[in-house]
Amino acid sequence: MDLKLKDKVAIVTGTGSQIGFGRGIALMLAKEGCYIISVDANLEGAKQTASDIRAPGRKVLAFKADITRRAEVDAVVNKVLSEFGRIDILVNCAGRASGLRPFVESNTEQWDMDIDINLRGTMNFTHAVLPHMLERKYGKIVNFSTHAAHQPTGLAGAASYVAAKAGTVMFSKTLAGEVGASGININIIAPGPGATNFHRVSGNDPRMAGIVEALAKAGKTTTPEDIAYTVAFLVSDVSAKLSGQVLEVSAPTGPGGAAPRNPN
Repeated sequence: MDLKLKDKVAIVTGTGSQIGFGRGIALMLAKEGCYIISVDANLEGAKQTASDIRAPGRKVLAFKADITRRAEVDAVVNKVLSEFGRIDILVNCAGRASGLRPFVESNTEQWDMDIDINLRGTMNFTHAVLPHMLERKYGKIVNFSTHAAHQPTGLAGAASYVAAKAGTVMFSKTLAGEVGASGININIIAPGPGATNFHRVSGNDPRMAGIVEALAKAGKTTTPEDIAYTVAFLVSDVSAKLSGQVLEVSAPTGPGGAAPRNPN
């Protein structure tokens, strides 16, 4: 199926990890013909992803940006508009968690990390890009929640992280209704456990990384390709009538089974 993404301009955040969802998304959209803007706090990682995209001949830029700092976000958006004249797609994939611990043992520094990166960072990039999309009356935005935010009891030990991701869902749903009449689609992906660096760099209990690695060996984790295919569908006009929706992308474990509830 031709998703008609050729020559679309796509910003993808969180592309620094070479085994992460962001990189997988960037590579997939480039394969579909998009021009890619690779953004991460880790510039070398963003550049590596960009370098791999250049191999198929797609134009790509790489930027370092702390998504919690609005000035850095604005700088990226302004440079992209100067280079391409438009932004068609925004994928807010960047995220991090402060770690697993009982809420009574957590502190405001950890709450700020979870909320600033996962919710405020998404809001920053969306707010920076949206005026341009409204002016053109066209745009596709994909934000990220987590499988854990859609479970009856969330995830014990990750209250502030799950709260930030749940906040991202309601922010996205509300904004989708606000701008839908202007030709802008906003949807949410809620990944299940993925064999990425997320569990290694987010300060989680090492046992969690072990669980995810065991699931990966059994072929029961959510892969970057799983997420990338879903994103490609959501940012195409094939899904033009989908907006404000949450798509849970999680590997099944068989009849009666469920993957452990943990951050994406």
